[in-house]
Amino acid sequence: MTTSESRLRRDCVLFYAGLVLLLVGLPGLALGSLFHDIFRVELVGSAFDAWGWINQLFAYLGVFVGVVGIALLALSLRGGIADAVTESDGQGEAG
Repeated sequence: MTTSESRLRRDCVLFYAGLVLLLVGLPGLALGSLFHDIFRVELVGSAFDAWGWINQLFAYLGVFVGVVGIALLALSLRGGIADAVTESDGQGEAG
């Protein structure tokens, strides 16, 4: 099976975009909305004892962005250089 440069480039872009979205979404936004209250960081307000609509919004947004990142990672792993077989001698690897 032959691989093309455009397919490899697309898979590489999908992989890194998915990785960034996954890291920004789940640990960044979803857990950040929880850690904001635990560490009492005053970014938007100072209501640390209530789970308000801003915390819910960022938690849901983080989960959504994380799921999109997981989907992009799954799409990037479906092909590319991983399923390319070296056919220098016509038989692949000899065992």
